[in-house]
Amino acid sequence: MTNWYPRMLAERILLGVFCVALACSPAWAERPTAPRLLPQDTLAYVRVADMPDLIERFQDTSAGRISQDEQVRPLLKHLWGSLEDATKEIEGVLGVSLQELLSIPQGETCLALVAPETGPPAVVLLLDVGDRMPVIQKMLDQGEFAMFERGAERRIEAIEGTDVIIQQMPGGRRREMAYLQREGTVIVGTNSTVLKSIVDAWDGRPTSKLSDNTDFTAIMKRCTGDEGEQPQITFFIDALELTKRVARGNVTGQTLIALLPALGLDGIGGLGGSIALATEQYDNVAHIHLLLDTPRKGIVEMLALRGGDLTPESWVPTDAVSYTSFNWDIDTSYTALRTLFDAIRGEGALDREVGRRLSDPLGIEFEKEFLAALDGRVTVVSWMVKPARLNSRANLLGLRLKDPKAFRNTWLKVTEHLPGQLERKAFGANEYWQIRLPEPPADQPERPLLRDPDPVVAIVGDYLLLTDSSELLKHAIVTKGGGAGSLAGELDFKLIASKIRRQNGGENPGMLSFYRPEESLRLMYELATSDTARQRLQSQAENNPFFGALDGALQDNPLPPFAVIARYLAPGGSLITNDATGFHYTSFTLRRR
Repeated sequence: MTNWYPRMLAERILLGVFCVALACSPAWAERPTAPRLLPQDTLAYVRVADMPDLIERFQDTSAGRISQDEQVRPLLKHLWGSLEDATKEIEGVLGVSLQELLSIPQGETCLALVAPETGPPAVVLLLDVGDRMPVIQKMLDQGEFAMFERGAERRIEAIEGTDVIIQQMPGGRRREMAYLQREGTVIVGTNSTVLKSIVDAWDGRPTSKLSDNTDFTAIMKRCTGDEGEQPQITFFIDALELTKRVARGNVTGQTLIALLPALGLDGIGGLGGSIALATEQYDNVAHIHLLLDTPRKGIVEMLALRGGDLTPESWVPTDAVSYTSFNWDIDTSYTALRTLFDAIRGEGALDREVGRRLSDPLGIEFEKEFLAALDGRVTVVSWMVKPARLNSRANLLGLRLKDPKAFRNTWLKVTEHLPGQLERKAFGANEYWQIRLPEPPADQPERPLLRDPDPVVAIVGDYLLLTDSSELLKHAIVTKGGGAGSLAGELDFKLIASKIRRQNGGENPGMLSFYRPEESLRLMYELATSDTARQRLQSQAENNPFFGALDGALQDNPLPPFAVIARYLAPGGSLITNDATGFHYTSFTLRRR
């Protein structure tokens, strides 16, 4: 009974790669790329342009260089050895080692979901194997036998000199696995008709291709690499068509499809993106584009970002772990929400619901006294509360007010309406309100790896601040008073801001974000090296092979000082722009020299 899971997992892998033929030509790199082979009705795909290049690029990123550091490499080597030992049982079923399995991709690798004319969406795997065919051969014997045991019927169909091998499973419902091998490329699919169309595209016969899909090309054009660099990874999802295909023949799904126009989701043209590693300036760069039709309505119209000043406010601490700020057109969003909600629930439904759930419990007119008081600038700051614990990251939300004095009267109405739930306190000349939480049970065990949140609310300058840490609020108040510099003056933020301005749309983004990976990793490091964490790991290692391997690796190869890891890390940033074609997200991390 203990061997059933490794065998099942191995058989699933084999069923996906059983389809490789025996001959291999070195001309595999000359064939058309996946977008010029896959059908136009491709619902989703993820593509690695060149797997060896991706691996080489990764080795040149901060994560890759950390893994190769002389003081870190012994630990990772130990963990890798433990992983190989853990997969020995699966290796016996596959016929190849884990190292051999990972060495198979030798060029382009693409996994796609395609919509055939009839039947469910088909899965297609395109894999350049190059000279790794001997490794595949070891798995073929195992794979063919596994298919035979399942009762598959094997046949071959020739298309202009290319053999498509089809394994037809028994049963009334059509289930098949097909494959072809050509010039060092293996293509596997769950629909032989789709594979035949790929052969037609390869040979230049007239057929519709993914590269002819205008939504796909529009998204990929927006997601090309920076500095002339082509991205190593790209992806695309035709979310609307995918939803329709999945919902086909399903009553609940068809109901959802009927609601899409009312929700405004029928205007989504697609979602796609790219990732480039180890460029001249950046450790990594990611682009994601959501393609939208115009005019927008429903849920899409509610996403009303607008350009504006996003400089860190005077209360944002210099040692913030991350900073995100955006300008939100509240009136447009709330009007779109009311239109959508009332269209589904009846006229006046949103006002009634808001009154019942917000206005009445808070003792104010939510729309007139709260939403109308906000000017649309929203900022979120993260900061680490010492000592290191699993939830050390505290978050502070800042909402800019049109008239702070007038809003204070609104807030006092709320506090009067919630007696016993808010406690007024003072920090210097500043007042704030502590939100009282239920007392934990007396028998609750001590939680040394968790901090107890203490949520507070305050009006600081022209901002309403809400945070789960009174310590963070006090730090922000001191920063605002000039007791410490603001993030806006920090060199690393200025550097990221300058890089953001050079991005497409970076002069007037709707959202800007800045983050310091070093601080997040420092938290993980301090947790991993703490006495409490080590004791917990040792107790878990007794009955868990994974934790046992990790504990052994850390005992034999302790983590180096954090400074060794930190020297490879650099800050990063991101932005979102909102233009006529949709929303575009760009994220990057600088490259540490």
